[in-house]
Amino acid sequence: MYKKFLLYVFYTLLLLTTRPGRATILKLATWNVEWLVSQKDTQNFPIPQDVNLRQSADFKMLLHYGGKLQADIIALQEVGSIETLNLIFPKDQYLFYISKDPIAQHTALAVRKNIFKDIKQNSDLTELSHIDRFRPLRSGLDITLYTKQSSMRILVIHLKSGCQDYPLDRPKLKPSCILLKDQQPIIQKWIQNRVKEKQAFIIIGDFNRVVSPQDLFFKSLSNIDLYFPTAYKANPCWEGNYFIDGFIIDPNANKWFLPDSLRVMKYKEQSNDAQNKLSDHCPVSVKLLVP
Repeated sequence: MYKKFLLYVFYTLLLLTTRPGRATILKLATWNVEWLVSQKDTQNFPIPQDVNLRQSADFKMLLHYGGKLQADIIALQEVGSIETLNLIFPKDQYLFYISKDPIAQHTALAVRKNIFKDIKQNSDLTELSHIDRFRPLRSGLDITLYTKQSSMRILVIHLKSGCQDYPLDRPKLKPSCILLKDQQPIIQKWIQNRVKEKQAFIIIGDFNRVVSPQDLFFKSLSNIDLYFPTAYKANPCWEGNYFIDGFIIDPNANKWFLPDSLRVMKYKEQSNDAQNKLSDHCPVSVKLLVP
């Protein structure tokens, strides 16, 4: 109770010391929606035979949780199309951006309307997709959000799966770890460019890697002090594990981060059947006080 009181005082002081109309508390979330594809999407992009397409009732459940999330910015992974994304996030409330990958799984971003002065979709970080010679992976979705006083660059990623905690410094790596390791310098270069521009940024999404600043993958991303809100924390989603979904926040954006705002929205339904209909990932969120 005392801790909550201190947080209330902290947030109040932040708002009082910021001139009216100059700062907004924003909820930023990431959600891997696990093969959010429709029948129409499958006509454009092939999907594995063992993927079960969701039924109307499943989309209604996801719509319920999308509304319950009440996030202002949602990074999404495994999205078939914007049209399908509209089934769980209403288009009268959100603006939508999606990568241009020629596959069924896209990175995407939903942004609540009437918050930002301008939004720019930059070129996809396609290098993340091209590291596999045999089939394309997922590109990073690169978006710049502009307020009246500042800007923030968002990179939505969904990295190579199959190497959640295997040590990357071993002389012999399994193929999935080789591909994941090859994605690291691509993100590193993207960060270097943002640092040169003095641009506040957040990398958000499904890292498919246990997020830890001491892990080789994350440790050498940059010589600036990156912040990982989910590091060393257990994710209560389904049976629980360490976070592979999360955020990398640079020092400029970290000034806006509200302490103790990390949340995971668990599903009320907990059966295996429900997991197949909802997602094997739960939405993860933080809050920012953005000028």
